[in-house]
Amino acid sequence: MTTLRFVEGLHRFSAALDAEARLREADVEPVRRSLLRGLQVIADTEALHTSRPDVAAQDLGAPVFVIGFLRTGSTLVHNLLALHPDVHSPQLWELAYPVEAALADAEERVQLEKQAQAYVEDYYQLAPSLPSIHYLEAGLPDECHRLLANTFSSMVLEMRYRVPSYGEWLHAQDLTEPYRWHRRQLQGLMSAHRRADGTVPVPVLKCPFHTWFLADLVRVYPEARFIHLHRDPVESVVSTASLCRTVRGARSDSLDLSEIGELWHRRISVRSEELAASRDELLDGRPVLDLPYRELVADPPAAMRRACEFLGLPFSAEFQAGIGEHLRRHRAGVHGAHRYTPEEFGLSADAIRSATSDYRTRFGV
Repeated sequence: MTTLRFVEGLHRFSAALDAEARLREADVEPVRRSLLRGLQVIADTEALHTSRPDVAAQDLGAPVFVIGFLRTGSTLVHNLLALHPDVHSPQLWELAYPVEAALADAEERVQLEKQAQAYVEDYYQLAPSLPSIHYLEAGLPDECHRLLANTFSSMVLEMRYRVPSYGEWLHAQDLTEPYRWHRRQLQGLMSAHRRADGTVPVPVLKCPFHTWFLADLVRVYPEARFIHLHRDPVESVVSTASLCRTVRGARSDSLDLSEIGELWHRRISVRSEELAASRDELLDGRPVLDLPYRELVADPPAAMRRACEFLGLPFSAEFQAGIGEHLRRHRAGVHGAHRYTPEEFGLSADAIRSATSDYRTRFGV
């Protein structure tokens, strides 16, 4: 059975949940159910590819991956590019139900989106400050870590739960095979958007965690193009720690803020220096647009014009109007204020700057 490929990841993660995560008793069963759901999605994906040769052969064109460390503006880029008529950015409900999305009729798609929105509302009850940090909505684009997590091979699991042994195991792995199943799930959900000529809109995907596994991603997506966001690592590290506090608090009352701060300082500072030394080699020469956070937030339409030029997409008046409407609906602070300090997490801004000096010089942040 195909899911046997991922038994080691499942066992590593399950063992870490039991020994390290400090979940509330009431939250153990929901988390266990999510593991079974991952196994089912992979099994259903295999069945879909077997029964539907057109899905297995679905050409994805030249997908775009929005990358960069967490809290660098990648969500804004993702949401704005998704407004382009020649693009499809998988929405949260599609990522939650990738096989069902491939098979659903119009009425069923509405029901799947409602189910996903109910999940969002339930999660907001557990993590009430999350909307101010990372706003979720079933009908908006979301991060494709949901596809990779079905193989138990995603950093989102060490973000959501205290599982240090699993995290160390994960960062020593080759994720080529998990990315193959990421692609197969993507082929399924994108097949629902197939045009008369057999092509699909440009898939635009986003997940900060890809940034740690670029070489593995490129092996599976050799036609990929990249938009790489960059922000002052002090802001990225501390804001990421704050996000981690919020999502771990959804399932646990035992949070060590200094431990959380140390984890994300280490993850980001180590990878930042690797990117400074060899980012282009890790991407194996694939096209990449570097986009500083400060330029994005200063003038989002101008940043989108740059992105469209890079991707060979027209920058129409209609697209620009859509950008303006999105920015009005999701203006800064509309979902709440996100406040944090380095000291809360036992961090020092000077230490972060020192540990990321090569990255800041290489990418001008």
